[in-house]
Amino acid sequence: MNKSVLKSGRAENPVVLHENFHTSILESIAEGIVVIGLDKRIIFVNKMAKELIGLEHGIPDGVACDKIIRTDLCLRNCPLDAVGNISSCASHFMNINLYKDNNCTEGTSIPLCLNVAPLYDKSGSMVGIIENFRPMSEAVRIIESLKESNIVLSQEKDKVDSIIESLADGVITVDKDLRITSFNKGMEKLTGLNASDVIGHTCKKILNADNCAGDCPFAFTLKNGYGLANVTERITGSDGNVIPVFISTAFLKDGEHDIGLIATVRDASEIEKLKKEINDRYNFSNIIGKSVPVQQIFELIETLGETDCAVLIEGESGTGKELVARAIHHESSRRNRRFVKINCSAIVEGLFESELFGHVRGAFTGAIKDKIGKFELADGGTIFLDEIGEMPLALQSKLLRVIQDMEFEKVGDNKTVKVDVRVIAATNKNLQDDIKGGSFREDLYYRLCIVPVTMPPLRERKEDIPLLVNHFLAKCSLKSQNRRKIIEVSPVAMSALMDYDWPGNIRELENAIEHAFIRSKSHIIDRESLPPAVNAFQVQPVQSLADRNAGLNRAESEKQNLKKLMDRFNWNKTVVAGHLGIGRTTLWRKLKKYDLVS
Repeated sequence: MNKSVLKSGRAENPVVLHENFHTSILESIAEGIVVIGLDKRIIFVNKMAKELIGLEHGIPDGVACDKIIRTDLCLRNCPLDAVGNISSCASHFMNINLYKDNNCTEGTSIPLCLNVAPLYDKSGSMVGIIENFRPMSEAVRIIESLKESNIVLSQEKDKVDSIIESLADGVITVDKDLRITSFNKGMEKLTGLNASDVIGHTCKKILNADNCAGDCPFAFTLKNGYGLANVTERITGSDGNVIPVFISTAFLKDGEHDIGLIATVRDASEIEKLKKEINDRYNFSNIIGKSVPVQQIFELIETLGETDCAVLIEGESGTGKELVARAIHHESSRRNRRFVKINCSAIVEGLFESELFGHVRGAFTGAIKDKIGKFELADGGTIFLDEIGEMPLALQSKLLRVIQDMEFEKVGDNKTVKVDVRVIAATNKNLQDDIKGGSFREDLYYRLCIVPVTMPPLRERKEDIPLLVNHFLAKCSLKSQNRRKIIEVSPVAMSALMDYDWPGNIRELENAIEHAFIRSKSHIIDRESLPPAVNAFQVQPVQSLADRNAGLNRAESEKQNLKKLMDRFNWNKTVVAGHLGIGRTTLWRKLKKYDLVS
């Protein structure tokens, strides 16, 4: 039909729909449509509305709208109560209530979205309203699901934040400009800084770490695209104290995109303290070693520091006798006074007495002014007489008097000078043999040797070699102009270092490590970078084994090794001494000792 005439329930006021309002079209729309007259009686309900509301048998003519359907809007603000104020299209989200009368469970509600629009006749007069609505159950379910998800996400975020805040380690995040974006309580406790005071500032400004200007872990990670683990670093706390830490870095992501970095900062103070305790145990005034003989020497140094007696230090060249002498002085009550060293083998015999005791002007040719001797210079402190076995026999009696009475006369003067000096002497010779040979006074020996200290050669404390190697590598790194670091020695190279007998002892080892440091092209000391002298003894392991099987003692083995080296370098003493890391004089003594002097 071209027209549809629907009654509003009042015969005198029929509502005639427009020509273009086709019932078939309204029935086919996938939304519920209800037309209500101004008297609040239902004029039309389409099929979808009936299904949504549950009207199985249709509706009576002229039934009131609140008998069929009641919405939240009906209770709050019925559109028909404000006819003149109905907007052309007002949308509302609400629940629709269904009743028993319409075969629906009382109190059942359906969430829906309701659009209200005025209905006009041909003359433009408003004759009712059109309500169209669509169910929102699925949307509500999605919304509720999202709410639950947001709650879960919020709870998870809170949980993560709580975990991060409760971590003993510090956690810090920075953006790509290295500006701090978060700073947990662990960082606050570690540095003494408040998160509110550091957020937005660069990590360099806040942490002021050792490597901020160099190998910064954050900058390294951004540049190279991967994180670092347990990087040793030192940061500055709020009180200016330096804090040793381990830093591990990783990228902070937002989905697939990197938005910055996250780092854990672990306090290494206790570990550093333990390392120091271990180093102190194995390092005493630059004397390094964990072997039993060296640990015994450490104990002896502490004991001698509490006394003021003379000390004689015996041992081969390069075993560290001077280090022991300085350590004894440092441990004594004289530590704040002078430590004066005299190398008895380097003084011209005619000037020995003047060097020790001084002279007055005119005492001998060339004595143009008074001179203070070493003993007077060391007054109140310690005098170290190195290579005491080289002291002329004629002067030994005067030295004995100084040790006994602490007094002497300068050369060319009869005035007695009194001093208070501790005497420490050292020798690489067997003074007992010199006493038998008449070149050293027995009474002086016993006056010096109240407490003897015997330094073991390196070949008898080889377990100390790895510690010494690390120490010398660190020294080389400090001396290197480009601060190049070598922190590793290959197993093969370390095996060569351990097998070598080190006739030049620790001094030779130090020279060998410096040689290898210079020659090495990587961060690892390998076999090829070691001095030829060390490698020369490694190419004949079978011969060394044969020597041991033949029952040769260590002295004979050293003699044969030394002879092989001399033969290899055509008996060039300068070259051999350089390869051994010892002086020509020391090499000459060894050649003389083994009757190898050519």
